[in-house]
Amino acid sequence: MFIWFRRKFLTGLIILLPTVLTGWILYRLFMSVDSILRPIVTRYPFLDIPGLGFIAVIIILLLMGIFAGNFIGRRIIHWAEKGIGQIPLVSRLYTAFKQMSEVFLQEKRTAFRRAIIIEYPRRGVYVVGFVTSTWSYHDSGGTERVFINVFLPTTPIPTSGLFLMIPEEDATPMNCSVEEALKMVISGGAIISSIPAIDAAREAAEKTGRAAGEGPERE
Repeated sequence: MFIWFRRKFLTGLIILLPTVLTGWILYRLFMSVDSILRPIVTRYPFLDIPGLGFIAVIIILLLMGIFAGNFIGRRIIHWAEKGIGQIPLVSRLYTAFKQMSEVFLQEKRTAFRRAIIIEYPRRGVYVVGFVTSTWSYHDSGGTERVFINVFLPTTPIPTSGLFLMIPEEDATPMNCSVEEALKMVISGGAIISSIPAIDAAREAAEKTGRAAGEGPERE
């Protein structure tokens, strides 16, 4: 009963925490902007518009996006990130939040092209990896060999991991979105949506178990 309670509690926490954290950040941003605008509204009553603070937050975020899209803005942000990178603890937290934001918010969905399953660190042990690029070469016999570059993330913070180069034929596609595979990695396997590769592996394991159970009993 305790194990069930702990597993369900952690699953709920993992699902709820990003939403609550995002809501809290937006709320604090709204309150900060609202406190700045309050003296201005008091002085100029015609600016007392319902939802003015929310509109101001939207405009600030839009301006930040425009600012980050030009050359000067990119250079300033680069210098700021470089300075943050010199702070030991803050740099790791900033990097983690930035990469997670890029995965779930940006249209390009970071450098991860697709999610795969590979055998690592030995045969019979499977892990989730993310393909970043593909390359090929011709061996001495003239045969073309295709390799994929794979990022193998750690759990529960997928901002660090291993870089692997493996033959393309050794990878099993998960046939799911990068977001779904990342949720699985971050939760330590607690959050598993319907993923074809995992469903197929589960069915194969169940069939193997049933076949073994139907065999003759040993003394």
